[in-house]
Amino acid sequence: MSKFSKEFKFRVVQEYLNSSVGIGQLARKYGIKSDASILKWVNQYQVFGEEGLEVRRPTFIYDGSFKVNVLKWLKTNNASLSETALHFNISEPSTIWAWKRKLEADGIDALYSVRGRPKIMSADKQGKNKKKQTELERLREENELLQIENDYLKKLRALVQSQPRQRAQIIQELRSKYKLTNILKVVGMAKSTFMYTIKVSLPTEDKDASVKQLITDIKNNVPAAGYRQVTNQLKEMGLSINHKRVLRIMRELNLLSSAFNKKKNKYNSYKGKVGTVAVNRYNRRFMTDRPYQKLTTDITEIRWGKQTTNERAYFTCIYDLFSGEVISYAMSSHPTVEFAVNVLKDAIKQIPKCLGYRTTVHSDQGFHYQNKQWVKVLKDNRMFQSMSRKATCLDNAPMESFFHIMKSEVYYQRKFDSLEEVADTITRWIEYYNHTRTKTKLGGKSPINYRILTTQKVA
Repeated sequence: MSKFSKEFKFRVVQEYLNSSVGIGQLARKYGIKSDASILKWVNQYQVFGEEGLEVRRPTFIYDGSFKVNVLKWLKTNNASLSETALHFNISEPSTIWAWKRKLEADGIDALYSVRGRPKIMSADKQGKNKKKQTELERLREENELLQIENDYLKKLRALVQSQPRQRAQIIQELRSKYKLTNILKVVGMAKSTFMYTIKVSLPTEDKDASVKQLITDIKNNVPAAGYRQVTNQLKEMGLSINHKRVLRIMRELNLLSSAFNKKKNKYNSYKGKVGTVAVNRYNRRFMTDRPYQKLTTDITEIRWGKQTTNERAYFTCIYDLFSGEVISYAMSSHPTVEFAVNVLKDAIKQIPKCLGYRTTVHSDQGFHYQNKQWVKVLKDNRMFQSMSRKATCLDNAPMESFFHIMKSEVYYQRKFDSLEEVADTITRWIEYYNHTRTKTKLGGKSPINYRILTTQKVA
């Protein structure tokens, strides 16, 4: 993971705060792979100023008392890991998650332990170190033992005939104030007995609590996200987690996505043979190892309001089969030939001129794509034309799949009152789809990040 300097972060943050440029555009401009990095810099700057943009050193070590304070604040304020990291100026939320796991597994003493193997001293050296203990330290330790004994007896009054389970419960409550070894010395219980009683008798905390909170936060932001998308986003946050565990937790919380179960009528633009019908060059061979080689397009219908014929619009786009990127798109209240041709021209402007190979554009046999204007634009730009067989939607399956995903995650999730509201929501979703939404078949990357990474490797 690349490290950005403080000056670089400050320049990006200032440009974001003082201009109308969006996070996605800034990430592309400065070559930042993750949009979330810019958002984190902005939050750190707003809370801590320029000091929040300091580059973390890998040798920085947090002491045990700081870890305890962070975890107490997290529990007291019922905050998320991201909010807690921002409050204490910790670079990675996963660091707090690791501390919480360590506390749950090994107790509060584990937060004070340092890295590396402990030094083994001889009996003589141990005796010399004990002699060096000052009288004040001895008195402090005796005072602590008396305080433990006093607190223990207070709690024991309610449990005159205490059982090992009840004694272990009292010890567990006192661990937040005193050392475990001193408590066991006062109570007179062996550590092995205490650990066994805690493991068997006392109710254990939910080890998935922190992960459940993260999954809930992700689903609140993206309600239609499935368990694969949730798993990829957790991994981007620094968590090493299996998709089966995420699926199990989402089932327990009843958070599995149901957005993809709805089916709607499909818009049909076929009006017979009204122009040129091209051959099917793809023949369902949708895989390609290079960008802009195989493109596909189609038109779908979108309605709002009361879903009447007067409340409908049409959406079309040019879709790259290499990465699943939406190169260009448009919406209109009339599905004219110019509507489809203009989207094609916008896509051509974004395709590099010196690819070294020719581009093929695939579509169905709709009247837009048989029209001479569409054919002429393709020929003028030395592009091949390909068409599906009549009434065979599987010949253009990737385009149909994309429309289903878009409608499931945006269109079916809410009701819209106007065309402007629909258009604004779809525009923001496509920005999210291209730059943020991850895919398992792309190695957990978004379409544009995948294209950039693969082209960099080839170069």
